[in-house]
Amino acid sequence: MTLQETIRDDGLHIITCRVPSKKTYMRLTAKIGSAYDPVSQQGLFHYFEHMAFKGTVQRNAADIKSFSRRFLLYSNATTGRIETRYFGETVHKKFGAICDLLCDLFFNSIFPPEEIEREKEVVLLEIARDYDNDQYVAAWMLWRNLWQQNPLAIFGVGTPEGVNSINRDLLLEAQKKWYIPSNTIAIATGNVHHDDFVTRLDKHIPRNKRVVMGKSWDDEYEILPLQQEVIVDRPKREKAIIIFGCKFPTHASPRQEIIEKFLEYILVKGPASLLWSELREKRGLTYSMSGGISGTYQLGSYFYVRVETSPSRIKEVCELIPEVLFKPITDSCMFEETKEHLYDWFTLGCDDNEDYANLIAAALIKKSNLKSLHHYFPNHCKIISSISLEEVEEMRQRTLNPERFVTVIMKSS
Repeated sequence: MTLQETIRDDGLHIITCRVPSKKTYMRLTAKIGSAYDPVSQQGLFHYFEHMAFKGTVQRNAADIKSFSRRFLLYSNATTGRIETRYFGETVHKKFGAICDLLCDLFFNSIFPPEEIEREKEVVLLEIARDYDNDQYVAAWMLWRNLWQQNPLAIFGVGTPEGVNSINRDLLLEAQKKWYIPSNTIAIATGNVHHDDFVTRLDKHIPRNKRVVMGKSWDDEYEILPLQQEVIVDRPKREKAIIIFGCKFPTHASPRQEIIEKFLEYILVKGPASLLWSELREKRGLTYSMSGGISGTYQLGSYFYVRVETSPSRIKEVCELIPEVLFKPITDSCMFEETKEHLYDWFTLGCDDNEDYANLIAAALIKKSNLKSLHHYFPNHCKIISSISLEEVEEMRQRTLNPERFVTVIMKSS
């Protein structure tokens, strides 16, 4: 892959990753998300993303849909905690069209008054759906217990009260403040030429040298005592959900990141993991289990296990999870099998153009040198080959402290 980078004089950050492909993927990222929602308007930036597709200076909602069907393979947007992404993919000969549309949605949305209340109903249904999703709510309860008052741990889609209080003036104010070149990252991957991308963005994104300062997510929020067990009553549920998790150090070095991969695959990730073997294969305690290391670079990582089980087996599952996680890793055969699995995975590289964009985005968040991505996969394969079982066990001992874990149990009383 060939990576190139340009930072325009008004701060617009432009990155291309040229790889062999019949398609081209593009993403515009605003460095703004749900963690920036005002307390009284939780859900503002998620709702803003919805409304961006409802009309611009050039196009109404029907025009946007028609244009997308004709010129794009797909397009969408997502709102995270600290960023909002607008993205899509097309065949290379129609790359100009995707630049046109995404820049239009991103910078020129007008939030038609007739669409404001109509789209609120859609977002309110989405909130209701998420509140009814036991897995989503259980994960949210874990985040809130681990990070308490930090806005990075809020319920990202918003609240009914917050969404209902949003008006067009608030959307226009947010657009003026946050949707500016200095707060934007433009990424294109696939069959793309860097100079061509820069030229197209110059055409669609007028220069604007205004700068906005983002928040600091350091220890400015009150840290309350951990509640090590949280019971959530969910009426009329035939199954129970248990999430067992703790904060996990954010490792910046590639070697530490690879050791994390070993740790999660050996302990909890996938049907070959130790916990799956104990819970499902040996004891039949679950029909669904997942786990690993997740989180955001700013908020921090967390280690978690999520298990669905029968209400009558909750006690047994809660006793078995720590028994497996806090036991030394000594199985050298399993370690070598995991090493081979990870080596094969990194040998494959990225599956598609969006994966390359995600790789670039992760490097930017970690403030890594983009040049290091040129040899990302070969270098990681070398690291995988050199990892020892002792390093994985050392990380387990250092990071998985029983006193730091929180257990969330969702069940019907």
